[in-house]
Amino acid sequence: MAGKRLYVLALLFTADKKRVVLMKRTRPSWQAGRVNALGGAIVVGESAVETARREVREEAGVDVAEWAEVLVWEDAEYRMHVMRAVSELAGKARTQEDQEVFLADASALPLNVIDNLRWLVPLALDVDVSFPIAVRSALAAGSGLTDRGRETE
Repeated sequence: MAGKRLYVLALLFTADKKRVVLMKRTRPSWQAGRVNALGGAIVVGESAVETARREVREEAGVDVAEWAEVLVWEDAEYRMHVMRAVSELAGKARTQEDQEVFLADASALPLNVIDNLRWLVPLALDVDVSFPIAVRSALAAGSGLTDRGRETE
């Protein structure tokens, strides 16, 4: 998919599905001070599952092999694969980099959470939905979740 940036958003839940591993972001600048899920860019040759596994290992220090695709968000400039895993390893997630990793209540997310997590987290746990879901941005120019001119790190 030439020209599009490819990302994974990795939602790692505790075995009881009551808590989710999140990260207080310091970068990119438009997310600084906000809370988001783990994840990052898909490296050429990687699948979304491989990226979720790698990103969670790098950011939270746990190696979770089993991931399921929940949603694929198609935008004018990027494609985001929302992945879900349920594992007892979520309770062992620890900060590995300069961005704080922590467990949050999945039903009462922090006030400073990135807006889309307010619907993505409950969707990922919904047993009545057939996954994966394909979503396209309603705006031809894109959703604004990753804007041209914003840092892409």
